[in-house]
Amino acid sequence: MKISASTKLLLLGAFARLARCTADKCASLGSQLSIPDTQVITYSYETNGTVLPLLGTVASCGGPDPSAVITADICRVVLLVATSSSSEVQLEAWLPDSDVWNSRLLATGTGGIGGCIDYPTMQNGAALGFASFGMNAGHNGSTGFEFFLNRPEVLNDFGYRSLHVEASVGTQVVEQYYGASSTKKYYAGCSTGGRQGFQNAHLYPDDFDGLLLGSPGVNWLRIVASKGILAHRIGWPNLDSPAYVRPEQWPAIVAEQIRQLDPLDGVTDGIIDEPTRHRFDPQTLACGTGLLNATLCLTPQQVISVRKAYEPVADSSGHVVYPAFDLGANTNVFSANQQNGIAKLSYTTLQDFWRGAVYNDSAWTPENFSTADMDFALAANPGQVNAWDTDLSEFHRRGGKIISYHGRNDETVTSALSEWFYSDVQSNTNLTLEETQAFYRLFFIPGMHHCGGGPGAWSIGNAQRYPYDQVLLDPSHNALLALIDWVENSRTPETLIGTKYLDDVVGGQDVSQRSKSYPPSISSSISLINSHLAHCPYPSVSKQDHGDPKLATGWKCASSEN
Repeated sequence: MKISASTKLLLLGAFARLARCTADKCASLGSQLSIPDTQVITYSYETNGTVLPLLGTVASCGGPDPSAVITADICRVVLLVATSSSSEVQLEAWLPDSDVWNSRLLATGTGGIGGCIDYPTMQNGAALGFASFGMNAGHNGSTGFEFFLNRPEVLNDFGYRSLHVEASVGTQVVEQYYGASSTKKYYAGCSTGGRQGFQNAHLYPDDFDGLLLGSPGVNWLRIVASKGILAHRIGWPNLDSPAYVRPEQWPAIVAEQIRQLDPLDGVTDGIIDEPTRHRFDPQTLACGTGLLNATLCLTPQQVISVRKAYEPVADSSGHVVYPAFDLGANTNVFSANQQNGIAKLSYTTLQDFWRGAVYNDSAWTPENFSTADMDFALAANPGQVNAWDTDLSEFHRRGGKIISYHGRNDETVTSALSEWFYSDVQSNTNLTLEETQAFYRLFFIPGMHHCGGGPGAWSIGNAQRYPYDQVLLDPSHNALLALIDWVENSRTPETLIGTKYLDDVVGGQDVSQRSKSYPPSISSSISLINSHLAHCPYPSVSKQDHGDPKLATGWKCASSEN
């Protein structure tokens, strides 16, 4: 039907009046928002597709001139919430227009030591119609120690308080803007964000209906401490020690692990599916075996160092407190430990947090780090950051759901930690496996790095990844949509289908070979990739069936023992 010129003008006028009305509504919220201890810093009405400069963002959060693409017509509001006389949390809200709001709230977390708003997840959330929120965990920046130095209330925000503030204030913002409450409230976070979500479910079980938690950094202090302990096990900081394993040796060591252990899962694809089930003997890489050349092979002292690097971490009393580093994972967090021939740990989180939060000593360095330093931090537990809150009884009782995921190639948080945590949750809630899986499902993803990336079929709509693949925007392929389907329609996620993209560009071309992802020493042995792979809820694992290994239908969920 042809539309007349006069009708077009009427429609354009109506759209313009609607836009003015929505912008006025946003201005009204910004000028009249009334929430205790909350101050509006800025507000603006932004239209879909606008490139928004993120003014004032610190360098470690992507500064000095970062920007974000607006993914819906939204009212953007930036807030400052006082949490004590000496601390405050910055929040940001992206509120879609009322006619596209899906009646849900989506909160997001942070990573590392804090302080960067998770714009990618907010962008995805707003595009799906969520009232989307982000926060800075009480300070600005993801590197440094000054924001923690002698500031216990800031540490409390980072440790446990900021997410609850985001949930509480976000709920009130939604009610005042839309004149209605959210029908459901969700949270998505990875790494530190995963820790924040689990801790919140224990402390504030009424905050959210569903949690999507990736690579969760529970037992956070030991995660960070382990990098210093492993560095010392391989001879650091004495770079001239015969036991010291040089940075250039490690890629060859890891490649040989993959070559030896990869075929044991039945598919030679360059991925160790279950690294926690295997043992690697570094003696096979000793000089004289012929597996590594003369510049990379291991001396007798280095063989012992490498073996120690893959042992669990124990405390000063000899109790094992943290799992062994994952075989096949990149070791840079402890092996990239010199700069211009001088001992310097590239994993800066250890130095930053022990300086600013544990010892309150700006001159402290980790060269002499030991289990005693780890134990001291655990005893102090600044900001209650070392959450191991496995009693989720109340969250379970009120019907909350959790989807957690963890890469088996995680270089930052060893994947076995999620195994430990899952078992403790089951024990402390006193539930059978079936009852536990009815509210908490853990999916391990072979070949995925920390929170995303890697040689495996890792893309499941992961938190902190923007944009979503619009072609695979369904509960089978997108973990957030699977969580919504579970919470609201009682459809339990039996699998999550992961996808591998060329050069890890989400939404790009699915690939059937992954030799580019591996060192030349093993690339010739790599066969076809699973461009789509069905990941199974723990303790089940994906096993190749009789179908095409590049398709999800070529795999089945089975016991790890089969």
